[in-house]
Amino acid sequence: MTEINENPLMDHFLHPFLNPKSICVFGANNEFLSTMGAMQLRYIIFGGFPRNQIFPIHLRLEEIQGLKAYKSVLDLPETPELAFIILRPDIVPQVLEECGQKGIKHVIITSGGFREIGNINLYKKIVQIANNYNIRFIGPNCLGVYNAWYRFPELEDACFNTMWIYATPEKGNISIIGQSGTVASHIFWICREMGVKIGKSISIGNEDNIDTVDFLEYFREDPQTNVIGIYIEEIKRGKEFIELAKKVVPEKPIIAIYAGGTEAASRSIMGHTGSIAGDDKIFESVFKDTGIISTISIKDWMYYLRTFSTGIFPNGNRLGIITDSGGCGAMMAKASEKLGLNVPEFSEELRSKLKKYVPDVANIDNPLDLTFQFNQYNLYIKIPKLMINSGEVDGIILYAVFGFEEVLDIIKESGGKTYEEFDISNDMMKRIYLKPIQRLVRKKKVPILYIGPQGYNNPWVREFIKANLPIFDLWDMPVKCFAVLAKYSKYCKKLSTDLRQ
Repeated sequence: MTEINENPLMDHFLHPFLNPKSICVFGANNEFLSTMGAMQLRYIIFGGFPRNQIFPIHLRLEEIQGLKAYKSVLDLPETPELAFIILRPDIVPQVLEECGQKGIKHVIITSGGFREIGNINLYKKIVQIANNYNIRFIGPNCLGVYNAWYRFPELEDACFNTMWIYATPEKGNISIIGQSGTVASHIFWICREMGVKIGKSISIGNEDNIDTVDFLEYFREDPQTNVIGIYIEEIKRGKEFIELAKKVVPEKPIIAIYAGGTEAASRSIMGHTGSIAGDDKIFESVFKDTGIISTISIKDWMYYLRTFSTGIFPNGNRLGIITDSGGCGAMMAKASEKLGLNVPEFSEELRSKLKKYVPDVANIDNPLDLTFQFNQYNLYIKIPKLMINSGEVDGIILYAVFGFEEVLDIIKESGGKTYEEFDISNDMMKRIYLKPIQRLVRKKKVPILYIGPQGYNNPWVREFIKANLPIFDLWDMPVKCFAVLAKYSKYCKKLSTDLRQ
């Protein structure tokens, strides 16, 4: 992977949309609760954008949110690199014309009310104006862009955010392309809780000038992107999309949601972006042919993105299950086989080795039911290490991740014995129990997916999330996630084999 502070895309036409040096904003004011534009400008300011390079445009106001306002873009002392338009649709053509006259070449049009509601003439006007001035624009009918890598490494925590969502996810290697602003930004509220670390997210709306293919091409070369999530209502350039996806997928996994394919969905999409959705079977065929992982569940989509972002892909579909509960072990085993995974019986050699590190009452099989395991070193290190080095599994799910801080507090309050081996910080626990096994996980390419039933707010579970280790609150999702990891690896192996023949 290229170092994140090296960017080969400086000259790409999409680069100024994500990394503008200056911006003018149409449609912002000081009324935060009544206008979306006011909030969007606020988040641009809060993100660390240079205040002297933000130019609000307003016919009546002299000052907006502490910034000098201008009556027209033509009055600006310099030509901004990006224009951001949040106005009534009937005003957009005039404003876009003035942007062209000013020499602005990059525009985001948040305004809705174009071809998605049948206003074809207005749509044709903005397309023609853009062509006349060689303007590239995102939208209309979109929320724009989010870039957590803005001004990095100069500023560690800066971001460029034109969305109206105030929450921001933790910075990571996931990039999103969404024809829906909701998918591209509303998920931000729960990203931090789940540990979905997003670096860039694009709401592209109607795609009247820049489309999914353009951003897919950009993210293929982006050193800060390792996984790509896309939300699709239509694909305008089908042939180009397929050809490009076949090149991207072996390098960077693509996780997709296709929203069309049913009568009700198609009606909704026509009113949303004006797109014409295709048959489900066509898209399923495209996804299968290109190796794209697809789902219709937003929750699955987010978990898949998070799991793929770890960059550890198994060599096969053999799953080892470690649990302290027979019930969830049985459920995981059934779900695994239903999803086409193999839950192999352990060899006698592996069983004999495991016997030294499990309780006498444990059922030494696969799933490995420990019933109760108090020795954390055996649980996190010894047992997974034996399973990985045996070569009998391609991945492991471990259901037994418990934080002991609350338990120890209860024991102490009750006058019970103090267990010094557990009375250590979570940071120390991470260094002792997680880092050593993760080195082996990466070396052998055998991912471990953890389950912490105390939930994502538990301090010990948060340590997994901070370290970008795949952890889950319940046991259905890790089985699904390992299944798609195995599916992706199988596709890449087949592709590699076909290329060699």
